[in-house]
Amino acid sequence: MRFVKSIKFRLTIWYLVVLGVLLVFLSTVVYFTLSQSLSQSLDDSLKLRAEQLMSSQDIFRNISQGSFQEELGEIVLLYFYSGDELIKVYARDNELIKVYAHDSQLVEQALAGQNSFATTKMANGQEIRLYAVPFSPDRPSIFPHKPDIHSAALVIGRSTAEIEHALQGLMHILILAVPLTMALAGGGGVFLAKRALKPVEHITQTTQEIEESDLSRRIEVHTKDELGRLASTLNQMIERLERAFSRQRQFTADASHELRTPLAVIQAESTLALQKERTESDYRKSLEMISQEANDTSAILDKLLLLARADAGKEQLSFEKVNLKKLLSDLASDVEILCREKGLEFQLSQMKDLIIKGDKAKLKGLFLNLLDNAIRYTPSGGTVSVSLAREGQLAVVAIRDMGIGISPEHIPHIFERFYRVDKARSRAEGGSGLGLAICQYIAEIHQGKIEIETQVGKGSTFSVLLPLLE
Repeated sequence: MRFVKSIKFRLTIWYLVVLGVLLVFLSTVVYFTLSQSLSQSLDDSLKLRAEQLMSSQDIFRNISQGSFQEELGEIVLLYFYSGDELIKVYARDNELIKVYAHDSQLVEQALAGQNSFATTKMANGQEIRLYAVPFSPDRPSIFPHKPDIHSAALVIGRSTAEIEHALQGLMHILILAVPLTMALAGGGGVFLAKRALKPVEHITQTTQEIEESDLSRRIEVHTKDELGRLASTLNQMIERLERAFSRQRQFTADASHELRTPLAVIQAESTLALQKERTESDYRKSLEMISQEANDTSAILDKLLLLARADAGKEQLSFEKVNLKKLLSDLASDVEILCREKGLEFQLSQMKDLIIKGDKAKLKGLFLNLLDNAIRYTPSGGTVSVSLAREGQLAVVAIRDMGIGISPEHIPHIFERFYRVDKARSRAEGGSGLGLAICQYIAEIHQGKIEIETQVGKGSTFSVLLPLLE
């Protein structure tokens, strides 16, 4: 039952159906072509025989005297009218004559001067092919003892038994050959289909052995045909899945680690507060610490939910015309306060009105995250600057800092979730390692990207490139 439902079986059946139709068609063409060829050969031989007999002046005398020698399987007859009576002259010892049924239409056409062929069935059931040809009226010497006879009909006939025997032999061969060919082709088709689909079985077996816990295995690719391309495509898919599962495991581990720290602080602080009576100020300090850790945990969860909705494609977006100059100018007042608190200088360059289509809230979050990083990593006395310029059909927002910079080996990973260049320092300053991942997501949903220029010890420039509204 499994084989009947397999592709090998269906391929073999289709192959046999097509082959069977072709064989039947070819057999039919061969049969009728041979039949027509043999019939044409018989007609040609009758014409040639008629020409030979008509060239003889003594055919009547030879036939009537019994000296005419017919060929095997042949009949020769002469017809003529004597008065109103149709006379037939033939060799009397010919057995075919005894069972020959007179074809009056054929004879009348010949007497009227028209050559014609006819096939008739003898009294014994055998078919015979007849050819009738007239004697011209300008030959009165045909029957010299009957001078009033000026025309006659020569009828020559030969049995079609040999043709029928040849066609029957061909039919028997075809009846045996076609089924035998179909049987051999069926076996060969199953073998070839099994051989051709053997790589598919190998691919199936390998993919069944690959599990979520071990995605390192790959399907062996030995050819460059369709199956080879299929195996390569599956290998690429497995590789993407492996990377996705790896990122998921890393994400889960990092998220657990990030959430465990504030929860541990909350649990420890609440336990200490409940162990013994404390002053009001001590309780207040404990509650403030618990509140701060709870806020940090809530912020991390909000960012995780944002990324989860983004991965699922369920993030609600509201696109509208956004003036980047106005948006950055509105952010400048809040950023300036944060810079003053840390002893930094904030610079906002002269900007032109550049309009893009985007989600205003998401864009605000993008720039605030980048500015927050710039402020966090710039030491006191440094400068944070923002500029807006146009490059072709792109608006470029550049945020520069005078911070610690980023080493080249870290640049390919800084947009990964929970990745930190300096984890201890980031945690101490409140970073979760999710900000840049969110920034990249927001830039991508606006058909933009983020580019980085950095130098260790001298600072970094994050440039956000967004397409302008045409």
